[in-house]
Amino acid sequence: MPMMRRGNALEALIAGLRGSPADRADWHAVIALANRTLLTPDLFSSLARAGQIDRLPQDVHEYLRFVHDCNRERNLRLRAQLLEAVAALNRCGIVPVLLKGAVPLFLSPADGAPSRMTSDLDLAVEPAEEATAQACLEELGYVEVAGDRGMVRQQDAGMLELRARRANDFEPPVLVQRDGLRVNIPPAQSRALHWILHDLFKEGDYWRGRIDLRHLHDLAQLAESDDVDWRALQASMSDRSARNALDTQLLALHHFFGTRIPARCARRPIVRFQHWRRIFTANHPIIGAPLRLVGNLMWGTRRLSCADGLARGGSIDLARRIARMLLSPGTKI
Repeated sequence: MPMMRRGNALEALIAGLRGSPADRADWHAVIALANRTLLTPDLFSSLARAGQIDRLPQDVHEYLRFVHDCNRERNLRLRAQLLEAVAALNRCGIVPVLLKGAVPLFLSPADGAPSRMTSDLDLAVEPAEEATAQACLEELGYVEVAGDRGMVRQQDAGMLELRARRANDFEPPVLVQRDGLRVNIPPAQSRALHWILHDLFKEGDYWRGRIDLRHLHDLAQLAESDDVDWRALQASMSDRSARNALDTQLLALHHFFGTRIPARCARRPIVRFQHWRRIFTANHPIIGAPLRLVGNLMWGTRRLSCADGLARGGSIDLARRIARMLLSPGTKI
């Protein structure tokens, strides 16, 4: 995507996600960016809710509706798969914790489905229950994916990831019962913290200067529908680096979606610099490439310091994973 078109496409995509189609947008570039960031169904639903969908060119309208409808059908299948898995776990005496995209799927009304594009289903159980939960799911026909923690069946729309719950939530999950099924759902602040820590630390976006726009949109919607106490999250950060990363993400949240955040987020120079770096490279990927390269090298150095864990698959596997980590932007901007 040419340099000037990239910034305009990002601005137009954000405007659409906020329910206001941009005038004279290059819709080919906007759709390409929406597809890459997995936000095409959300773009359609945001414009439809705002009553602005008919302002789009006819071919753009039809394409967005097609992708939205296909994603809706897939999400309905994912929800049926989720409900089946939860019912089986409940019969085994297990109440799973729903994570990430599994939460809106479970909470959505029976006659509808969320527009969020969900890649797989994430469930967590207590460590002592993990073996029982896996056996329970295997009775439904699930098999483990080699070299991964996911479980699959040929007839399903997505993978099911089962993991042991870690007691590091900001707040404990809340028991939710619906249609005879029981699940634990983390409160909004814990879900927000999970997305932020996953992207900025596990994926290294804080060092690499990247933005997961889909997760940022998730945070904006979460802040709009629930009362997220950002100050309490700031106070929960364990060290300065974590606080800087959180504030950097909150600045991006405010910049793109207008979410209200604490004023002190922008006080520290390092936070303002990190925010500028992420926005600049998102809008100007070509001339911002040196900044991204420096960030990738910083993240690579950090990961290499933990190379014992990475090297379990051998040196060739380690080299392959480092190259993929440094060079592939994935769905990030």
